[in-house]
Amino acid sequence: MDSIDEVFETMVDTKTEILGDLRNMWVTNPAMEQSLYDNPAQLTPFESWSQPERALLVKQVNMLGMKLRSAGIISDDGYQAIARWVGMYWFGKGTEAFIDFINYSLSSSLTVVKLWTSDYVNFLPDGDAGIGTPIWDGGDWYPTTTVDIIAQGGLNNIDIPTLVNFFYEIANYNLVLQAITIVFNMWITDDPNLIRTDAEIVAVGMWMVENIVISNFAQYGANPPAIYSTAPQITTSAYVPSQTIGSGTFLLAAPTAWIEQSGKIFPVYSETDMTIQNGPEIPTSLMGGASTNGQTGGYSLIYGPVTWLPVPGSSRSTARIPGYSTTPSVKTQSLSEIPTQTVGPMRVNLLTNPAGWIDLSGSGYVTPYWNATN
Repeated sequence: MDSIDEVFETMVDTKTEILGDLRNMWVTNPAMEQSLYDNPAQLTPFESWSQPERALLVKQVNMLGMKLRSAGIISDDGYQAIARWVGMYWFGKGTEAFIDFINYSLSSSLTVVKLWTSDYVNFLPDGDAGIGTPIWDGGDWYPTTTVDIIAQGGLNNIDIPTLVNFFYEIANYNLVLQAITIVFNMWITDDPNLIRTDAEIVAVGMWMVENIVISNFAQYGANPPAIYSTAPQITTSAYVPSQTIGSGTFLLAAPTAWIEQSGKIFPVYSETDMTIQNGPEIPTSLMGGASTNGQTGGYSLIYGPVTWLPVPGSSRSTARIPGYSTTPSVKTQSLSEIPTQTVGPMRVNLLTNPAGWIDLSGSGYVTPYWNATN
């Protein structure tokens, strides 16, 4: 026993005690400590605690096993909270506790929603009426480790890319983030007799966050069409505009968001996502209408160039919808003629088989649409 104590005292016990002292380290504040002594049941706000320099807080958290690359989004109060409670988080990691820890660190109110699927292509949130019979009851639906983050009331000062990075640093290793859904509950009334001190609210025209369309003059943002895969084959059928195919040609990929009007959904691209992306290969995942003949050749892609048109009713938005001076016609291209350039947030899910083309904005240009029931 003496030999074990001799080894563990210097190799384990001492280091454990040092880590414990690191976690319990704080800057002394006699006035605040006297207040706690006099009122032991009261809650003490963070601003009442004296804090060391931020660099010391960061090093303290690093020593406790949490070295964050996205440290810039955490306030000094948040870092002090992490330093004090990170030991409890390790016991909760692997459970839903991770989202509570994110909220605590970022002073946010995010929730995480588990997603279900029957094909690992199209997902529905837990509790959605569209979820079919689970596999354990003879069906083909099952819960996945893919999740959505719901931000009720927006993200405040957190930008989306930083939140995604922080998620993957903190969340359980098996989780995959599909989307961040930003939800605003806004009071809408069309009562002309409503008396207010400011202008009457008669409709919600649009809300913009990070140049991503959430709603517009028609209604809230719409769900996207279905997704298909033609791998390893590539369709050579496409809607080709009247302009000569050249170096500026590209393929329309899944947009930043979708908007709906009268049962029709239209693609909307943010200013950033209108930039042409180059790539060596043509994606084989498609989004839109089903094949017209049940085969790969029954999918028709959509070529650019396009004229980027303002979203109707959204004059302040920099987002745009694609427009064509004349309705493109379906043509069969050789593989060498198909462009590998795309527009959209990612080089996946090429748009295919629109239900039709209409002049959405009254500009004389037509825009492809899909039926909202797809």
